[in-house]
Amino acid sequence: MNNTYLKTNVSEIRKGCKDNFHAFMVKGAKFDGYYDIPYIPQNIDTDLKRLIAYDKTYKYIYKPGDVVHFYLDDQKFDGPKGIWAGLSNNESFKRGFDLSRFKGATAIITPDFSLYLDMPRVMQIWNVYRSRAVGYYLSMLGYNVIPNVRWTDEESYDFAFDGLYEGQIVAVGTLGCSKTNSDKSLLINGFAEMIRRIKPKKVLIYGSICSELQYVINKYDVEIIKFESETSLFYGGNVNGNEE
Repeated sequence: MNNTYLKTNVSEIRKGCKDNFHAFMVKGAKFDGYYDIPYIPQNIDTDLKRLIAYDKTYKYIYKPGDVVHFYLDDQKFDGPKGIWAGLSNNESFKRGFDLSRFKGATAIITPDFSLYLDMPRVMQIWNVYRSRAVGYYLSMLGYNVIPNVRWTDEESYDFAFDGLYEGQIVAVGTLGCSKTNSDKSLLINGFAEMIRRIKPKKVLIYGSICSELQYVINKYDVEIIKFESETSLFYGGNVNGNEE
């Protein structure tokens, strides 16, 4: 791990400044890699049984093993009223986000802010950072957090796998990742690289597992906890990774 710490108390650095950069989210965090992606501490010793979509957590009564996920269209959890802006409003203005919607969840998978191959690289880095920063902050509030891992091409590996450490439980969403041979190749190559780099204890997979991905899983003997997507369940089974 990178032992570099970032001084994140803005009031100590610049008197009178408001924390417009959400530095409070990563106060005390350890950072990894060239882009300073924060690590998320983790200590989960409970069975993970069900995934609950973020947009269905309001007033939801959790059962043991329930895990909150963000494998949704970004508009359902991002934007002016989303989790990133909402947590900042809570900190700065004591309003804007109801953290009680997570109370009772066994764990929370970090937000799946989208990464697209044609997205400017800086936006890809930003979305990985945001996901890890939210996860770190929630872990500091006492929640069990599972990093969501998202990548695009080989160049994204330099930041997509930062802030993860060996033996951690991570999560991967495969919806829409096998539409074309090119999409499938990006999924398989990135998944294999993730396994080689961080050697996760377990990988939660939301969505279908194509035969090529299953080959990689078998090759590296990875423990998988698989959850069908809502699309797949609606259609009564596996839809070959082509969910949208």
